[in-house]
Amino acid sequence: MKLKDEEILKLARAVQSDECRKSFYYFVKTFWGVIIPEEPVFNWHIKYLCDELQKLSYYIVNRLPKPYDMIINIPPGATKSTIVTIMFPAWLWTQDATLRIISNSYSGDLTLDHASKSKDIITSPLYRMLFPEVKIRRDKSANGNYENTKRGARYICSTGGTITGRRAHLILNDDPLNPKQAESEALRLQAQDHTKTLSSRKVDKKNTPMVTIMQRLHEDDVTGYLLKKKGEKIFHICLPAEVSENVKPAALKTKYINGLLDPVRIDREVIAEAKIDLGSRAFAGQYEQSPTVPGGNIIKEKWFRKISISQFEAIRGRAPMHFFIDTAYKEENIKNDNDPSGIVAACRVGNYMYVFDAVKIFKEFPDLLRFIPVYVHAHGYNGASTIRIEPKANGISVVQTIREYTKLNVTETPTPVDSKTVRLNLAAPKVECGRTWLVEGAWNEEFINEICGFPGKSHDEYVDLLGYAIDYLLDDDYTDATTDGYYDDVYHALCG
Repeated sequence: MKLKDEEILKLARAVQSDECRKSFYYFVKTFWGVIIPEEPVFNWHIKYLCDELQKLSYYIVNRLPKPYDMIINIPPGATKSTIVTIMFPAWLWTQDATLRIISNSYSGDLTLDHASKSKDIITSPLYRMLFPEVKIRRDKSANGNYENTKRGARYICSTGGTITGRRAHLILNDDPLNPKQAESEALRLQAQDHTKTLSSRKVDKKNTPMVTIMQRLHEDDVTGYLLKKKGEKIFHICLPAEVSENVKPAALKTKYINGLLDPVRIDREVIAEAKIDLGSRAFAGQYEQSPTVPGGNIIKEKWFRKISISQFEAIRGRAPMHFFIDTAYKEENIKNDNDPSGIVAACRVGNYMYVFDAVKIFKEFPDLLRFIPVYVHAHGYNGASTIRIEPKANGISVVQTIREYTKLNVTETPTPVDSKTVRLNLAAPKVECGRTWLVEGAWNEEFINEICGFPGKSHDEYVDLLGYAIDYLLDDDYTDATTDGYYDDVYHALCG
């Protein structure tokens, strides 16, 4: 029996509808032109993300305990929001129109745009033809917050805003932190706190997954916070623009083409221009998915020179060891449990500064006071040494107590007037020119990582202390027993 044209068209629509329901990737290809006028480039990573989201959808649709939350770190311009925040919710309603979804971004306008484009797909003639059962309610059809006739809903919010009274089967956290504001600790904490709030807006805590999509902006950005908090309970997809050790899962390295994630849209010319436009650190975060520029942000690892303990002791002579301390003893409403006290022991020999040791400790006030004398005497303190403490509220207390009960030479470092970033930039030339040496020790790695990773690291005690040490020891007015030429002669004989 010969089919009529109308029957053929009806059959074709049924096949297309069925294929869209069965494959999120097919759905993306089918509806691409509804919201994006440009010719599509379906790089391998698009299908990979679609397939992984579809795997997660099985648990969402069937209301089963989620296997994990998901984090996607990927460069700008890689279709992340189009896939995850715009098309995925529209596709989920083809699986189960009763699903409720919350989406969030750092910008209210951005979140509204994502939800509005999802709605454009759902109300498009093609979608209505293929999925006639999904209809937006006329009385609840705003561009941002809307519901369908099956009681499914799409809700939006922005970082720092409210989302009370609503719960969801899926939470999409797309760019929770503005890349331009990642240096602000207050705004990073706001993004973390808002993520905590989002996690409380679940229909079922066991079943509702959160998908976080962003670039790496800081060690303590939302990605860093979630990885530290949840660890193995997160499926982490990390796709830098160029192949590196940051690729996760690591098996995806083999899919990179000539070392590039997307050689058509993010080719080497685009990458080179982005490096110029963004600067090395912003480029590292947004394109390489690393909060730290390879080799260091402000200060480069290669700038530090190293010397063995035996060589250092041979040239030190009578040079006094000085101790620079950033105190952070645990006291209610002063510091939280994650803030250590930092100590750096350093001296000057000739025209060079030698960092002899560095340590971080977590001590309550009495224990900190007992620790300091023991530490300084174990690391070369003598009558010409000084203990120089940052004059924060608790630092002043430490100075006063040590003066009262010991004979140690203790004083306050000058109160800083500039930001940490400004101070480290001022200190950088004296590291770059080779005047700052590190005595080899187990502490070197942590010290270098923190200094070179600033301002992308969780802690910055060593940043302050290095600045204080350089300001004091490499100041033109600094004088002590090492100013005669003997030490320079020994230095050149041993180190060239």
